[in-house]
Amino acid sequence: MKKNILLAVTGSIACSKAELFIKQYGSLYNFKVISTFNALQFLSDEFKKNNQVLSDWDDLKGTPHIELARWADIFLIYPATANVIAKMANGIADDLLTSTTLMFGSGIYICPAMHEEMYLNNTTQNNLKKLSQDNFIVGSRYGDLDIGDRGYGRLIEPIDLKNNIEKTLGKVIVTSGPTTEAIDDVKVITNKSSGKQGRAIAIELSARGYETIYIHSSQILPIPGIQNVAFTSSSELLTKINENIDNCEYLFMTAAVSDFTTKKENGKISRDSGNIQLNLTPNIDLVKTIKDKNEDIVTVAFSAQVNDDLNFDKIKSKNCDYLVINNILKNNFGSDQNKIKIINRKELIYESNEKSKSDIAYELLDVLL
Repeated sequence: MKKNILLAVTGSIACSKAELFIKQYGSLYNFKVISTFNALQFLSDEFKKNNQVLSDWDDLKGTPHIELARWADIFLIYPATANVIAKMANGIADDLLTSTTLMFGSGIYICPAMHEEMYLNNTTQNNLKKLSQDNFIVGSRYGDLDIGDRGYGRLIEPIDLKNNIEKTLGKVIVTSGPTTEAIDDVKVITNKSSGKQGRAIAIELSARGYETIYIHSSQILPIPGIQNVAFTSSSELLTKINENIDNCEYLFMTAAVSDFTTKKENGKISRDSGNIQLNLTPNIDLVKTIKDKNEDIVTVAFSAQVNDDLNFDKIKSKNCDYLVINNILKNNFGSDQNKIKIINRKELIYESNEKSKSDIAYELLDVLL
């Protein structure tokens, strides 16, 4: 039996993708279309001619917001503007669409579409984070935007939305950011990793429809709409991975794990004590430890190097499937740009140009998935 999908469109040029979604999957689902007033100008005349688009209380008799909410098995807002996202986050119901969102008893698939500055604005991010507690935030992704710009805020493609609805793709873990090893209750050993590359990979995986577990340093921001798990030390990172690894198909080990640990002292070591010595102990190899116990998981390790060598010894010692190499002398920690090489256990399979980390994430996943 076909599921009933209530597809809502809001005022964005990306409404054309909603038209395409219905055209491509009209044989799989029963559709009803609800629209904000502003969205009508972005829908084609042909689409409005061939589909009943509900935008006003008078378009249906009775109480349409109740009837539509109870009819729908799945509720999509595709595309969702910053304005509608803000209304939903604050419980505003001033038109047919937003009133229907409050009537719907399950999680709504919210697909943001807007310019990067609007998407990354703290207000929008906080609204998405709030909505993600009870709804599914799908995207946005990095790519081409209006007026020739490129950045975050691009609406996901119809196939990506279908994958999210049907959960056809597998579970993946992405780790990101630096570990911190405590010296005492105040001081730590850490590194300069920004977590930007791991974050970009997690966003792209989620946008493509993968069940994405984002295990990130507590020092960096979570991603609204996906499962976020925070860690501090390398031992805690290992624990968090093991807690979430069941049924995982891919592990992207992007986190910058400390090479050394030290014994933590209680309290605060005072400089009045004079010179101190830290006893640094080599850390275990987290990638090897995980892969040895989970042979079926495709494991992608990341190697921050001070050269461009194809490190086949490292990929073998880690027992991983792929190694992503970047030269940190050419692409510094914290940079928005990156340049990578990917090897398997036999050969170089990909080399990028210097690009944004979001573009690198897109290309990397095209190669590995």
